[in-house]
Amino acid sequence: MAKDLWGKALLDYQNGVYHNPLVLHTSFDTPETVDLSVFFRDKFQLSDLEVYALNLCQGSVLDIGAGAGCHSSILQESGHCLTALEISQGACQVMRQRGISQVIEGDIFDFKGTEYQTALMMMNGLGLAGSLSRLTALLECVFSRLNPKGQILADSSDVKYIYHDHPGLHTGYYGELNYSYHYRGEKDTPFPWLFVEVDRLTQEASKVGLKVQVLFEEKDQYLVRITK
Repeated sequence: MAKDLWGKALLDYQNGVYHNPLVLHTSFDTPETVDLSVFFRDKFQLSDLEVYALNLCQGSVLDIGAGAGCHSSILQESGHCLTALEISQGACQVMRQRGISQVIEGDIFDFKGTEYQTALMMMNGLGLAGSLSRLTALLECVFSRLNPKGQILADSSDVKYIYHDHPGLHTGYYGELNYSYHYRGEKDTPFPWLFVEVDRLTQEASKVGLKVQVLFEEKDQYLVRITK
């Protein structure tokens, strides 16, 4: 069972009692310390890609995998009808402490809300699929929570660069990685995460009648709008 170490570290950081580093273990490299301040940035600290994405949000917004509420808080302040959906209990507590009005703890596959105009999936939000084989199911699930003219705004990365230093590391789809967290002497259950390049995303989306429009590209990262 997952221990939500990421959520516990976020909550400690929010409450000023963060003294131990949160360490991310990956399937492709040495462990690295997570800079938790990234999840607490304000509108002046966002990347150009993120600013562009938030400016494109329309109507009621479902922020999927909202984390500590970095994007949700900005959208709420700008007047959007905002729902922050996050599976981490600790992260949900952080968002409530930060004043985000509508926070729902749960998985997008179990979430029953519908008729949103925009689904926001930032900070490699498509990774929630976990594997390429589940990507179409994730896209269909998210789109079923939108009105017929709704949009998904999502970013991901092409991670081919990882394998420049680690040839032969992966035998399946190269964007399928595994992560786990280590915090305060505990190690969390490993979990899968997906990175997908634009061409493969477009191919998978077309299988379920969805169109992908590339809006922004920056190095290996990109932002897309997905519509019917």
